[in-house]
Amino acid sequence: MEPTDYVARLRAQADRPGREEALRRDRRARRLKIALGAGVGVLLLGGFGFWLADVTAGERPPYEPYGAKALDEEIWPLEWPYTVDMPFRNSPASGWAEGADGIYVPVPMASGGLTAEDVTAVLEDVKTLLVETNLSEEALAGAEPKAALALLDPRGADEAVRKDMVTRFDPKEAYPAESGIRTRGAMTYRVSAAGELVVHVDYAFVYPLVRAEEGHEVLPGVPEVARIAVRRQFTVTSRGGKLVLGAYASEVANHDCSAPKDGRLHPLFAEGRWKAGRAAEGARIALVDLYDEKRVLPSGPGHCVTPSGT
Repeated sequence: MEPTDYVARLRAQADRPGREEALRRDRRARRLKIALGAGVGVLLLGGFGFWLADVTAGERPPYEPYGAKALDEEIWPLEWPYTVDMPFRNSPASGWAEGADGIYVPVPMASGGLTAEDVTAVLEDVKTLLVETNLSEEALAGAEPKAALALLDPRGADEAVRKDMVTRFDPKEAYPAESGIRTRGAMTYRVSAAGELVVHVDYAFVYPLVRAEEGHEVLPGVPEVARIAVRRQFTVTSRGGKLVLGAYASEVANHDCSAPKDGRLHPLFAEGRWKAGRAAEGARIALVDLYDEKRVLPSGPGHCVTPSGT
């Protein structure tokens, strides 16, 4: 086609009757298609949002996992249960030593007329007391650690304190997970003006516990774990071959404070842990940080607290 013919054809189309109306109809049709497409997108997005809100909120409690298989447990929300696969998830205790390995005896030195051997013997007795009352399988299952408690002078500790010094669980309710207990703290000593060795202890123990009753699994084959933290601060003086208990304080966290005072600790699993936090918030009770190593516990045994974390 010659250029002059092409130009003439364009002019003819431009002058054609009804051309402007056809263009307006075309523009309206295109705008309608765009609006419909956007509307469908909004509906789809809204539907997804509604589904997401339904599975994450609504009637589903925040401690109940959803889509857990699709998420790495390491990034699960704080409210979700702990499991035997990662019993110390989100806990500072994950990097602590296990069991008795976390109880370090200071380097003994001769002082105030006491030889290094004298000091060593007392420090080892204090470690034995801590291990047998807080870490031994027999004590945890409810047995009386008589040999360890025999290290104490009975005149220096009343019966309530002696019972509180032992960590026990009801084996029909829960038992320690195979991952082991985490331990951290400090033991220091000095020689008094009377020439007696005085030992100060500040230790925390974090226990991962599994329900004794079967059927409480977060994922198939993966049982839930609850963590109880116990912290003990006390002073003993070596006198006449016995340990005389002086100042004593203890705290337990994530234990059911409303449970019967039966000498055992009763762990709060995910649901109970969340409810305890809500109750503390409603009552304006401050959460306690058991991992604050500078904090001095209030005097006395068995303070049950709501922790900021275990």
